[in-house]
Amino acid sequence: MNAAVQMVKVKKTYGKNITAIQDLSLIIEEGKIYALLGPNGSGKTTTVRILTTLASADAGEIYYFGSPQINKKMIGCVAQNSGVDPMGTGRENLMLQGRIYGLRGEALRERVHELLTGFHLLKDADRLSKHYSGGMRRKLDLAMGIIHRPRLLFLDEPTTGLDPESRADLWQTIKQLQREHGMTVVLTTHYMEEADELADRIAFMNEGTIVAEGTAEEMKSKVGGDTITIQCREPQIAAQILEPIYPTQQLNHQDDSTLHVITDKGAEKLPDIIRLLEEKHVTVNSIAVARPDLGDVYLLYTGKMLRKDGES
Repeated sequence: MNAAVQMVKVKKTYGKNITAIQDLSLIIEEGKIYALLGPNGSGKTTTVRILTTLASADAGEIYYFGSPQINKKMIGCVAQNSGVDPMGTGRENLMLQGRIYGLRGEALRERVHELLTGFHLLKDADRLSKHYSGGMRRKLDLAMGIIHRPRLLFLDEPTTGLDPESRADLWQTIKQLQREHGMTVVLTTHYMEEADELADRIAFMNEGTIVAEGTAEEMKSKVGGDTITIQCREPQIAAQILEPIYPTQQLNHQDDSTLHVITDKGAEKLPDIIRLLEEKHVTVNSIAVARPDLGDVYLLYTGKMLRKDGES
């Protein structure tokens, strides 16, 4: 396996008491899409800032394609906030970005035309980008991030704020970059569907460290059963009632009204769970069973819920 990125016990603190990442170690295989998944504040953005040299680590080692030195022309970055100049056209934004990376003359014009065509922006190339839709601006951001043909691309929350159609369109573009150009992509997201759809390998981050890692299917298999979601007035009492049958480590509280139970053959267990709760006069507002997804895996490891696609 050839590693595009290797981090060994990397640490980053802010001030005296805030630890952003703690002894973070990971390997990102060349030519793959690697997703860092976790809620805001889990350390994803700090990790990307360090890997793109926008922040320095306090300790640890980082290697890019086997070297401790980074050639910045080998990496591209699309930040969480758009870098598009709204008062420039799509073409002007790309031309400026290309000049920053040293492209000139016909080579620059050809590359800009190639990207405008590939990202389906050619007919709008000479419109001010402030008139672009959110999806178009994000595509322009992505095109600007790869104008110099990087081997390694960082995408920090690339689809936040996009509608489902624009998000799915951008997913296809990212997968095409990897498939056709062999680009290594490091993706941070808090949308579990996004990681499931795109990533060859996923790492769950929580409080500055990786708590689980693997393919999407490997991660889901760790849940070990179906997830029963119970909405009730007294989830703590419900947990005490169910605990003799469903061990404590299989019970997770999402908030003050929701209880998650992980069990095999969840549909068969529903009537028995409802009966047990009714006998103890626990009012159940709703109950549902579902196959495990990445959100369930994250809940199992951290006790926290990840955002589902489309939630704010």
